[in-house]
Amino acid sequence: MRSRFKKRFENIRVDLIPLQLFNTMTRRKEKFKPLKDREVKLFVCGVTTYSYVHLGHARTYSFYDTLVRFLRYLGYKVTYLQNVTDVGHLLDTGEDRIIKAAKEEKKHPMEVAQFYLKHWLEVMERLKILKPDLMPKATEHIKEIIEQVQALIKNGYAYITPEGNVYFEISKFKDYGKLSKNVPKELVAGARVEVKSDKKNQRDFALWIRAKPEHILKWESPFSLGFPGWHIEDTAIAIKYFGPQYDIHGGAIELAFPHHEAEIAQAEGATGIKPYVRYWVHTGILTIKGIKMSKSLGNIIQVNDALKKYSPETIRLWIASTHYRKPLDYNEKDLEVVKKKVEKISSTLVKIKENLDKAKIKKLVFSNQIEKLKKQFLQAMEDDVNTPLALTYFFKIISLVNKQIDEGKFSRKDLELANAVINELGQFFQIIPKLKEEKLSEEIIELIKKREAARKAGDFKTADEIRKRIRKEFDIILEDTKEGVKWRKAK
Repeated sequence: MRSRFKKRFENIRVDLIPLQLFNTMTRRKEKFKPLKDREVKLFVCGVTTYSYVHLGHARTYSFYDTLVRFLRYLGYKVTYLQNVTDVGHLLDTGEDRIIKAAKEEKKHPMEVAQFYLKHWLEVMERLKILKPDLMPKATEHIKEIIEQVQALIKNGYAYITPEGNVYFEISKFKDYGKLSKNVPKELVAGARVEVKSDKKNQRDFALWIRAKPEHILKWESPFSLGFPGWHIEDTAIAIKYFGPQYDIHGGAIELAFPHHEAEIAQAEGATGIKPYVRYWVHTGILTIKGIKMSKSLGNIIQVNDALKKYSPETIRLWIASTHYRKPLDYNEKDLEVVKKKVEKISSTLVKIKENLDKAKIKKLVFSNQIEKLKKQFLQAMEDDVNTPLALTYFFKIISLVNKQIDEGKFSRKDLELANAVINELGQFFQIIPKLKEEKLSEEIIELIKKREAARKAGDFKTADEIRKRIRKEFDIILEDTKEGVKWRKAK
């Protein structure tokens, strides 16, 4: 049905405003215009393979998944690049996060990195997040990293210490701070500081670190036997695959300083081409009951734990219900509300399916209203990917469809169009539950019969108790309709 109406939907896009994105660099929404017509190069800071995926990750990568899907829907050819940090992400103590995890788990660092990368990919698949087109690993790009460090030394932006460490000299790069001056001060103030004693200036950041004898991951270089700093791998990898300039750089807002600021300094210092990135698009932080999620506070919620309570569609809809630049707060009250909305989507699609052959009206009844709401949905998406506003129009379509079916005012073509639009718009967020053809067990069938008998006898208290029992024990929702009792899975 969706392909049948595809051409019909496309003509709705004509009057849409140009896509606008909020650029952290300028602190304003800007008309999106890629460097090369209809081609978009998008880089997002990827996974550091030392721990399990948490909801903060889910929030960030769900948004970029939506952005990629929407850009492709608008006709752009998108190349999505996401690096894999499997070395060089240092703690305040100067210890590599992956090596620290390997010591704790009594494993080789590469074994740890491979385990958590596999876990990452599995979780992203469960959340229905597209795998990036390219996922290069830092350990497979040591050559490019060394070459970029050499370019920075040659251009006068970096120096080698007697100990064999290499640092970027911030005072030599006059534009340092041009991104973070537009980042909220509390995020800049909370940035991580590397502990090193051989720097010219404490603000200088590491490009290459000489490895201690016990350090497992280390490579030969012109500077020392060592390993790369955290920031350098991103620019070395991005420039290898995208060249010295590209369209969009994404990541959580807490990475804007020092990480993204350092990336700008490295890339522009090495190539001399400005700006390194056209649009800096950052997601907001995740909070738990109003408090920022962090390991130090012990309030990390892993995605796999959240998925034990809520479906992938529920988590994706919860994330999309808050604008990507605003803080997103995790509390189960909100998730329960969103869960009911996912159930509403599912029941509406079932209702459409059940009523397709019952249409008595030949002419279109409410298709024009659907098309108008779809246009408003797309306009909201083109205004800095305003997913909360877009979803209000999405659920207006859901409400409209249910109202028309309940009143018996629909044609087959109305329902076909409604089904196609709901599926089409829902795919940006991956919130459409898969409808399953399932049979009820004999026990549930008997309970439904007892409930019906209680209702006919006017014993509504017993009927309600049976309904609640079926929901609690079997995760089945009963709905009373004109055609009789209907049922569906809660998830």
